Amino acid sequence: MSMKNFLSILILLLPGFLSGQHFNGGLVAGGVVSQLDGDTYEGYHKFGFLGGGYVNYRISKHSQLQLEMQYIQKGSRKNANLEKGDPDSYLLRLHYMEIPVMYQYIFMDKLYAEAGVAPDVLLGSYEEKDGLEVPYNTVPLRKITLGGIIGVSWALTNHLKAGFRMHYSLLSIRESQPEGYPEGFKRFLFETGQFHNLMSVSISWDFKSMHR
Repeated sequence: MSMKNFLSILILLLPGFLSGQHFNGGLVAGGVVSQLDGDTYEGYHKFGFLGGGYVNYRISKHSQLQLEMQYIQKGSRKNANLEKGDPDSYLLRLHYMEIPVMYQYIFMDKLYAEAGVAPDVLLGSYEEKDGLEVPYNTVPLRKITLGGIIGVSWALTNHLKAGFRMHYSLLSIRESQPEGYPEGFKRFLFETGQFHNLMSVSISWDFKSMHR
């Protein structure tokens, strides 16, 4: 799915959801720093972007459910450091359509605490080692995976919020390997593999006033 098609679907769906009194919706954009647990490299050195839209339904005065659809960049980066005698470099760019389903609790009409799960659909990938493209990885990437999200956001105005989230994979982003795993793969929950570990900051705009 191209970014153009993704945005077209989003624009078509939002008006129908917003027609209800308890529904609201909006747009979100932000930045991401990410790494992969299980790839032997450490540090949030891969920068990316996210953008999309959401609809939410107010359950009560202090809580709501929010369904999102967004494009997000994830992956891993390790730069060479020739001054320290380290010529190795690595880059993994992953492009996903992410569909978070979030529960949000609202304090004082300003502070939003949230938690949820997010299915990820892989749109594209690029991998290179020491400056050369890796045409095929012996452990293929999953087309669909699942992550968990916790976060907080703060209402700056009646329509504008600033947010911070932490994302972690609940499933390995690589397909299972019954014959064994490469060195460095990590064990988490019920699987062995590689897992997204990332943080994001964002600005979101609600079409209706958040105080409803």
